[in-house]
Amino acid sequence: MDIQKPKVKQETKYSYTNKFSKKTITFHPKSDEVMATFQPHATEDMARDVMATTMLPLSQGMNLDRGFAVFQTAPGQDVAAARDSLGASPRIVNTIPVLIDNEGLTRYFLPDELTVQFRDGVSQKEAERLIKSKGCQIVARQRTPGYYTLTVPEGKGLFETLREFSQLDEVAFAEPSEAGFNDALAYLPDDPHFPRLWGLHNTGQVVNGVTGTADADIDATEAWDITRGNPDVVVAVIDTGADLDHPDLVANFLPRGSEDWDFADAADPSPDDSNGHGTHVAGTAAGVDNTAGVIGVAPRCRLMPLRVNLTSGMNQNRADAINYVASQAVANPTRRYVINCSWRMNGDHTGVHHAIVNAVGKNVIVVFAAGNANADIDVTPQYPAVYPEVIAVAATNQQDRRAAFSNYGTKVDVSAPGVNVYSTYPNDNYAFLDGTSMASPHVAGLAALVWSRNQTLTNQQVRKIIEDTCDNIDVKNPGYAGKLGKGRINAFRALLATPLPPIRFQVVRKLAFPQKNSGSSTGLAYARLIRIGATLRSALLFLTQQPFSEHIYYLNPTSGTVMGKIDPTANDTIGSLEWDGSKIRVANVTTGSGSINTIDPNTGAQVGSILVPPGRGEGLAYDGIYLYYSTITRIHVINPITGVVVRSFPPPGGDCRSLTYGKEYLFSGNSAAGTITVFNRNTLAMRGTITAPGGGTAKVEGLAFNPVTNELFIANQSENVIYVGVVGL
Repeated sequence: MDIQKPKVKQETKYSYTNKFSKKTITFHPKSDEVMATFQPHATEDMARDVMATTMLPLSQGMNLDRGFAVFQTAPGQDVAAARDSLGASPRIVNTIPVLIDNEGLTRYFLPDELTVQFRDGVSQKEAERLIKSKGCQIVARQRTPGYYTLTVPEGKGLFETLREFSQLDEVAFAEPSEAGFNDALAYLPDDPHFPRLWGLHNTGQVVNGVTGTADADIDATEAWDITRGNPDVVVAVIDTGADLDHPDLVANFLPRGSEDWDFADAADPSPDDSNGHGTHVAGTAAGVDNTAGVIGVAPRCRLMPLRVNLTSGMNQNRADAINYVASQAVANPTRRYVINCSWRMNGDHTGVHHAIVNAVGKNVIVVFAAGNANADIDVTPQYPAVYPEVIAVAATNQQDRRAAFSNYGTKVDVSAPGVNVYSTYPNDNYAFLDGTSMASPHVAGLAALVWSRNQTLTNQQVRKIIEDTCDNIDVKNPGYAGKLGKGRINAFRALLATPLPPIRFQVVRKLAFPQKNSGSSTGLAYARLIRIGATLRSALLFLTQQPFSEHIYYLNPTSGTVMGKIDPTANDTIGSLEWDGSKIRVANVTTGSGSINTIDPNTGAQVGSILVPPGRGEGLAYDGIYLYYSTITRIHVINPITGVVVRSFPPPGGDCRSLTYGKEYLFSGNSAAGTITVFNRNTLAMRGTITAPGGGTAKVEGLAFNPVTNELFIANQSENVIYVGVVGL
């Protein structure tokens, strides 16, 4: 910083009206601490010289890059005397008492700086004209558009200047430039060596000499049977950074490209971890599923580590980081963003609150740790956790009891594991940490899982699902009923309660039938690998009825080009076909005794057969274990070796004239209705319906599914066309 700090007026009254919240905030001096500022390029030697000449020790610490330090008054010395002593030093430019606000919270304001956010629509030129007219210099153009850190004008006071800017219509808000000290909400417990992720799966195991309670966890293992995440869902960890080379994190980092992810006033745009806190938080939220080390709550989601200074950094930089995520949500509308903030502030900060409101308005979820002061945050507010827009998280132990350090109160929204949490740590290490810092990423990870299951949900819908599916733990926490939020989160219940999104289907191309239909049936099947001549390749298997000249064609799935064909000589009444990985299965459409025959894919010769229920074999699918065989009004689940019927049921979508399997679902085609019903193969629960493209009365006579591209092939027999569309489930 090269801006020379002006000499500002020492004020005796400390108050201003927060233009954003409309609240008037008053302050009184803390009796034993003073904030002092240096000119640019101060050194540690200069700071030591001040301590030696004034006999005042450092209190919270200092940040010489930003040019400030907090000093402790000498024994028996009042604040005014300490300010006089510091003011006499040629090294010190300005001082202000550390202040206590009307909520009883300690605030570390710089005496000669303020921050101003101009309203949307105010140009940079106009904003900087107004700044100049007030006699201020620009210390920093914050990364949030229209957001500035400014010097207080020479001879004026901080609060006087705040009031002047707040009167301007062009200004959204103005507030002091505030430092935050030691705001990370975690600490190391005594025994960091027992690698048990009890918060994800608690069997009652012993952790650090304490026996847990079975199922006092978030049911992560059960939830992972539903989803482990989606790379289009991003957990932005605004913290001390992350170990960018950690083997349990590196695969999940969102590519940074040329983006600057360092919001800690550092020249390096890389968000490499500065103390380990952020690395630990990141691992809990979305550590990689790689059979080594640990696993996060949402192991297939992406991580975006944004570094801020939690030791002695500026709150406006934290606001910048939150606003950055909001801007990314706008720039990348196909992604969903969850912000995790495992840190506190000394009090209400308009810049950060405004950024949170902005992010939530952009459909971002913001999760904050509730704090580690063992305090009721209804009485002693913990910012930013008490802001209504965020999900505030208290910590529980391995017995589902409130952690001894955890804050509580009606402003807490949910609770999560926060004691003896084992996670990633810098230099390829792992460590146990305790804190609401560790509880918060459990919730951020769960939000990412819910969004992974249904990205059409709004952030408010995701929040409601998380809160409504918590396990109530009031009985285990006498005296804290209603003060630990809705309870301890339950990932499995949350995902069960998450409605699946509507099925998306978009036609991407059409392929012509290689042979026109002149009968009643057409069959399709997709082969991931099938030998055609001497080459293994993917193919779409096609057959349509043509009296005494039926062939099974091997089509290029992209172009429809015929790559080969075989004549199933012993099978002239085929209604459907399927590929089982080595052979072609075909179903007979003649009435009477039914059969599914096995055909050699090279010669067309029949090499096997099983008896199945009688009827027209209009649909055939294979899930790797069972064959699914449709006789129009029934679907039979069949052992492919013996032909034994495992179960039978009516098609959920009415008459089934075609059938295929993909992504745990069966697709049943009702050709007359022109619909494809998608349902769970085990529960038969409906997933949704696809309207078949094209015209005619035989729109869905054959179906096939490519699980790699999620392409559904639909044989429209009326048009002699195969429609190919991408399915979003």
